[in-house]
Order: sequence, then structure tokens, then C-alpha cells
Amino acid sequence: MPVEESAGAGSVASRLEHLFATVHPADRGPYTNPEVAQAINEKAGHQVLGATYLWQLRKGKRTDPTHSRLTAIADFFGVSPLYFYEEETAKRTDEQLRLASALRSASIRQMVLDMDGLSERSMAAIATMIQSARAMEGLPDSGAAPE
Repeated sequence: MPVEESAGAGSVASRLEHLFATVHPADRGPYTNPEVAQAINEKAGHQVLGATYLWQLRKGKRTDPTHSRLTAIADFFGVSPLYFYEEETAKRTDEQLRLASALRSASIRQMVLDMDGLSERSMAAIATMIQSARAMEGLPDSGAAPE
């Protein structure tokens, strides 16, 4: 099964960068290459990949990862190995990662909890207000349409 290697959003490098940027504990920043390599190797019980190889994959300097390496990386980040192979899987996974990343914020979690029990009409009004606020802030439309 070939890995998509276009220069765009579907490349292994861009998907790895996205995983590093979004999948990490809430109380700290992204993992480092050595941390990820060490954790993968410890779990496997042998050398699967090194920090330099991981850096090369992230920068697009290596474009030939084996399925077993991609599977180990995917496992570390808690995503399906298909994330690296299938565009639809990558899109769905990225949506889930975006949600998980947003929910790290205590204020966003509180807003979601406060919305529990509101009518569909009230939630649609809030969604409209959020889209207006995003526009005022110069942020792109989130793609969420009020119901």
C-alpha cells in the first residue's frame, strides 16, 4: 500500500508535523523527536527508529517509511495507521484531533458544559455568535453551520 507523498497536506511529513503539534499532554508542549523515538523503541523492545530518522520524516528528507514504522508512530500518537495512507481517514482523524485539542482549554470545556440542556434554537444562536466573533477576529470560518 503506497503512502501518499504529495507536497501538500497529504504528505507523511505534514501529517507527522500535525500529530506532533496537536497530540501531547495538556500540561506541556509537543513531544520531541527523542521522546517519541524512545517511547516507540521501549514499547517494541527493540530499535524501531531513531530521533534523527523521525526528524527526517517530519522534514520530508526521508519519504520511504516502512509500514511497521508508520504503524509504530501511529500507535504512539493514538491514531490509525491508515492516517498516513488514506485521505478520508486523515481528514476524520484531524477533525477528532482538533476537537481534542480544543477541549484542553478549560474555558472551552466550561462553555460546552454550559450549553448542555439548551434548545437547538439557543445552540444555533450561539453558533451564529461564534461565527461572527471568528469573523471579527479575522479567523477562518470553522465550517460549522448553525442548525
